[in-house]
Amino acid sequence: MSELVKLISAWEEYAQKNTDVSATEFCMYYLATESNNQLFDGLTPPDLDTTFAKLIGRLAGMQAAYSKMALHDMPGFELEWFYFLSSIYHLKEVKKTQIIQYNFAEQTTGIDTLNKLKKHGYIAERTAPDDKRAKLVKLTPEGEKILFHLYQLLYKPTLLMYNDIDSKDKQVVINILKDTEQKHQDILSRSKSKSIDELLVELLGEEQLKSVHEGLVKQIAQFGKEKS
Repeated sequence: MSELVKLISAWEEYAQKNTDVSATEFCMYYLATESNNQLFDGLTPPDLDTTFAKLIGRLAGMQAAYSKMALHDMPGFELEWFYFLSSIYHLKEVKKTQIIQYNFAEQTTGIDTLNKLKKHGYIAERTAPDDKRAKLVKLTPEGEKILFHLYQLLYKPTLLMYNDIDSKDKQVVINILKDTEQKHQDILSRSKSKSIDELLVELLGEEQLKSVHEGLVKQIAQFGKEKS
């Protein structure tokens, strides 16, 4: 198939699925599709949302892998401890439950992490004066010292991964994603007892969710045919 025939076929397929399309919209779609097919060594998901999520997830996984390399000279120190120490530092003296929620940890896992940090002398805790059932935690001088050392170590993975991206492009991505981060920080902090399906119904509504599901089933079926 010549490149021109391939382009015309792609336009006809796109026009059948979308009404009132413009050449500009099609070109943006086509370039994105062709570019996305080169991601992940060709193991590209069948829909754009999953491709987007996979890219973010793989980058986060790479960041974690590099971060563990940066902590090589600190045997026994867990990467999760850094996130807890950093958030406690910025939130000052804070309730245990709040710091656990902020880091999206399960209650038992979060308590275990805080107990380990306390055992190592990185945090101190006291009973909250306004709620005798709650505990407040804050960094100790030793905790601040280790945190500032960690900042120096864990900047290396960030530098390695993102230094060559133009600062304007970084800001564009931040502007795109910041509302999503804030939105889901709020959802996760107040919806721990709900299922993922309940959250989807609240966010999209049953009719839209049904439509999305039907479209996804078709995409997956088509994806299977293309790969077979």
